[in-house]
Formats: sequence, structure tokens, C-alpha cells
Amino acid sequence: MLEGGRISEAELVTMLMYTVLGTAYFSLPAVASSFTGHDAWLVPIMATLPGFLVAGITGYLAVHFPGFNFFNWTEIILGRTGGKILQFFYVLFFIHVTAIIISEFNYFLNIAFMPMTPSLVFSTLLLFLTGVAVYGGIEMIGRLATVFLPVSVVISTGMIILAAGLYHFANLMPFLDRGVAPVLAGSISLSGLRTEIFLGAMFFPFLKRPDQGGWVQFRANLWIGFLLLLISLSVALAFGDEGARLSLPVYSLVREISLMHFFEHLESLALILWISGIFMKVAVWEYVTILGTAQWLNLKSYRPLVLPMGLLLAALANYDMPNGAVLSHFAASVIPFEVMLFAIVLPGILAVLSLFRTRPASHWAKRKGLPANEKKAMRDPQPT
Repeated sequence: MLEGGRISEAELVTMLMYTVLGTAYFSLPAVASSFTGHDAWLVPIMATLPGFLVAGITGYLAVHFPGFNFFNWTEIILGRTGGKILQFFYVLFFIHVTAIIISEFNYFLNIAFMPMTPSLVFSTLLLFLTGVAVYGGIEMIGRLATVFLPVSVVISTGMIILAAGLYHFANLMPFLDRGVAPVLAGSISLSGLRTEIFLGAMFFPFLKRPDQGGWVQFRANLWIGFLLLLISLSVALAFGDEGARLSLPVYSLVREISLMHFFEHLESLALILWISGIFMKVAVWEYVTILGTAQWLNLKSYRPLVLPMGLLLAALANYDMPNGAVLSHFAASVIPFEVMLFAIVLPGILAVLSLFRTRPASHWAKRKGLPANEKKAMRDPQPT
């Protein structure tokens, strides 16, 4: 049995929120400001649309093939050979993006807190902790997400309120002085982050109602857009066009907080927010990577892959990118299009091809030795 756990819809919503917010809290304001200046707060609104598209596509597939995850859909629609080929590319995609996320974690800690510490130390500690969570299963990850999310929301809200003394509405003017084009360009660049909720398609079978997976992604996307709008608006109010010159605007915002000369030096809040967010994001991505690899290899359990996958991710995270400048450019200009290809384009093609399927999914399940009831199929989701 690959995974016999169950999670609630609320737990999946929080997991998907962390999948985006884990890095978006700190990277989105910087990237958006580089395109739009003081109009950066409009980018989270526009970037919400691709997230809804992902929810629509995967929701459609979940309704038509309830009880199966995305890797199962590939074999149902494309056949065994075509499905395995596509799964292979998705495994490479999962590994690549997870390594980039870990590299971003190392980069932030190096430039903000511990510049002399080797990045291998950070990634090793992070992957050890996420490995424990992944080995514990989907239920452990879901419960951790529901524990951490209130803490992250309280810290974010506190940061926004305490920074109110830095806000100047004049920093938002003139409105759209550069036109709509920079906002659209910034939205395209950041759409990759927002479409990461696609990972929910690997978790639908663990829900009580798998056919409601698209609605879960829709709710997560709404909450993500609202929280990112608040943080982007705070940065724009505080820094205006100067935000484009800051590599970590949210961290800079926290450093500038000084309330009655008593609430100062609150950088530790940003550190807590960053570490908890990255921990949950990497845990979700690593779990999906290992689960997908186990399904691709037709293994009976995903747990033997936890250690070797952790070692591989640690190596890639520390040697894939030569420096922070290359990492920042790559994450802003290449990764978004890579994610959209695997989160929107390819699932969209599968959704179209599914219209021409004549055999029911239960026929595929019976051939694979899975339960005939599709809603229970992923309780034992190994193809044989």
C-alpha cells in the first residue's frame, strides 16, 4: 500500500496554501516590483486567474475519474506506455522544482542571517525534518499544515499592523502610470507560483470526497490571492518604487518596523515565517515527488525512497545554481513557464483527450488490480 491515510478538505487547503505562500511571501513583492514599481500590489490579483484555470482543469478530471490521482489519470487516458512516459517527465519536473525551492531557502538564510554558514548545512537540516514528515505520511503533513498556518497568519498580520507607521498612500500614485502591460508581464512571471496548487491533483484520492478536489483548489487559490494582496500592498505603501531595488522587500519591511522605539529588531518574525513556510512547502513537494516516483516505478511502498530522494535533492540544491543572482533570475524567468507547462498545458491536453475515452475508469482499475469502486481506489494505489 503506497498510502492509506486520509486528510480533510481543510487540511488540503492549508497544504496548498503553503505550496504557494512558502516562497511567494518573500519573492513575489520583489519580482512584481521589478516589473510594475508601485503598482506591484495589482499583480497578485491578476496572477489569481491561472490558479482558477488549474482548479477547473484538475477539478474536471477529478469529477470524471474520482478516486484516482494525476498519475493514474495519465495511464487511464494515454494507456500504460504513454502514461509511464509522461509520468517520467513529471518526476523530473518535481525533482527539479523541489531542488530550486531548497536553493531559495539556502539563499535567504545566507544573505539575511548566516552568510558564513555553508548552504549544505541548511539544506541537510531542512531535508532531514521534511523527510521525517514525508515518512510519517499524508496525515502527518496535513496536521502540521493546520498547526503552522495560524501561526503564519498571526505573524503576517502582526507585521502588517506594526508597519503601519511606514505607510504613505502617496507611494501608490500615480495609479498605473506605466500602463497595464507591466502588470500583465509581472502576472505572467508570477503565475508559475500560483499554479503550484496543481499538486493537489496528487492528493484528491485521500479526501473523503475526491470529486470535490477542484473546489478545494479554488478555495486555496482565493485565500492565497487575498494574503498575497495584503503583503504586496504593505510593501508598496512602505517603499513605493524603491521596492524594485530590494532583493527581499518583506524582510526589509520588518527591519524598518519601530513602534515607540520598543517594538524593534523583529527580523526573527520574518525568520519564523520563512522557515515554517519553506518547511511545509518542501514537505509537500518532496512527498509528491516520492509518491509519484513510487507510482512510476510500480513500488509497493514509497517509504524506501525517502532517504535516497533526500540525498539527491540535497546535492541538486547545492550544486545546481552557482550563485544567488543566477538563482533569482532563473526562478523569475524560467521556472514560471516550466510550472505552467506541467500544471496547465499538459493537464489541459489530458482533459481534452479524456473526452474521447470510451472505456470507463473502472475497467482500468480492474485491469490493474485496484478496487472496482473508484472512490476507494487510492487506498491501495499501486499499479501492478
